[in-house]
Amino acid sequence: MSDSNLKLQIHRDQLTWFLDLLLDEREVFQLSASTGIVPDVDKLYALSRRELLVNLTDAFSGVVDSAELTVESSEAPTSTPEINNGEASIEALASQFLSEKAQAAISRVGYMEVSEIETFFKTSDILIEAGDFAEVVWALLTDQRTAVVEHGYKLLNTTYESINVAHTNGYESPTSNEHPEEIEAQTAYNLTENINQQPGHPVREIKQLEQQLADSKADYLSLEQKHSRLDQQRAFLLEENKGLKNKAETHHGNEKRLKELEQENSALREQVAQYTEDTAALQQLANEREVLLVEKERLAEQLKEYEQIKSAKETFTTDLKLVEEAIYKGHQGLEDFQTSLGSHFDALENCHQAARGALNQIRQTLAYLDTQQLTEGEDAYPMTAEQPRVGVFVDVQNMFYAAKDRYGGRVDYIKLLDLIVGPRYLMGAYAYIVQIPEIDQAPFLSLLEHNGYTIKSKDLRLRGDGSAKGDWDVGIAVDVVSMLGSLDVVILASGDGDFCPLAELIKQQNKRVEVVAFEHNTSMDLQQIADQFYPIGDELLI
Repeated sequence: MSDSNLKLQIHRDQLTWFLDLLLDEREVFQLSASTGIVPDVDKLYALSRRELLVNLTDAFSGVVDSAELTVESSEAPTSTPEINNGEASIEALASQFLSEKAQAAISRVGYMEVSEIETFFKTSDILIEAGDFAEVVWALLTDQRTAVVEHGYKLLNTTYESINVAHTNGYESPTSNEHPEEIEAQTAYNLTENINQQPGHPVREIKQLEQQLADSKADYLSLEQKHSRLDQQRAFLLEENKGLKNKAETHHGNEKRLKELEQENSALREQVAQYTEDTAALQQLANEREVLLVEKERLAEQLKEYEQIKSAKETFTTDLKLVEEAIYKGHQGLEDFQTSLGSHFDALENCHQAARGALNQIRQTLAYLDTQQLTEGEDAYPMTAEQPRVGVFVDVQNMFYAAKDRYGGRVDYIKLLDLIVGPRYLMGAYAYIVQIPEIDQAPFLSLLEHNGYTIKSKDLRLRGDGSAKGDWDVGIAVDVVSMLGSLDVVILASGDGDFCPLAELIKQQNKRVEVVAFEHNTSMDLQQIADQFYPIGDELLI
């Protein structure tokens, strides 16, 4: 509301009425004091609310000059305040004060569209009932949108025209300033006039006039209470002014002390300037001394490190000679040990071959004796003059993980072979191995080869997704089928249910199928298909 359009579209009485709606008594006083309309505080306290509103209206609308503000009363002007600031400054201060007063309404209007504003603020009835009329109108008038500002002017003018402002708020003219005594005199005069005008109903009119007199006295008491509150506010502001004066005196003392300190500082700077050159030269020498000391310490450290390196070199040379001698002796001893170990290994191999030949001879002899003594139906399988031909196929990976997971041990494959073959004729025993690069299985494979197993191995294959594959299911099946014509009995050392189709194929060829594995890890279907199932117990674990 600080631009010139307000002065053209809102007349003086209308602006006074609007400020009266927007501000309470304390805010009227604060705005009058902050704008400097009345520099003299005592004169400011002497003015009534109406006089302050009139002064604010005159200053705000620019109807006064920079010399004085005219305040009329029933007797004489109560004050002639001077304006310390220019009109633009007063308008800026007043606009800022009123905007802070209506901050909530300004935020509310700022988020609304023009159509919403015209719909929700079409009339002033609801706003007046809620007590938000003055704040909302101020928010509309200070908005940046032209359509919103025009709607604010329209709402203000319509409301002002629909309300008898002079009759409702006592603003017959900006210069009226009736005192309580004048109110009573005017009320008595009105009573006399009403009696003279209504001679036909004197009693009724007298009662109405008495009621009006009572209402006037109530208004007078209300004015007295407002005057009392203003006195209390004045006392509070005087006390606050006293505190501000004390702060001002303290600030003045601090400024005086600051000037003294600045003078002392200036004198000290002059003294320091006299020693600046000497201090700079002294500082340079000190810096050079520090550099030399650092260089000296660095050279001392290098010399110390050199002595340590020299001593370490001598020690290392001596140790190197000793190590070279020890390595030479170790190589000689290792070669002698390898030669001796080779001869012992050859001797053990010969003994083992002789023992296996003798063991096979004993087995054949025992088998022959058993065929002479056993009657029909006492053996687990029919005996003939020739022993059944047996082929053993061991899935080492399946057996290894079954023993490790359940028992935490390993299978004794030598005992396993002797137990499942028995006195029958072994055509061949095959161990199927999956080679893992990180694990050295050479000693294990050598042990199996020296105890009658034929080793078949493949490397573990890594897939593109990071998983690994390594099994011999298809390879074992192919080997069994290819050898089935030369076998009477096929022994599968595995509990994998994938071998069920292979077992059925073997039985269809009138061959015997036997399965040896851990019972907890063996497929139930495979156990049922097999002619014989050998569960592995603790006796075959190491």
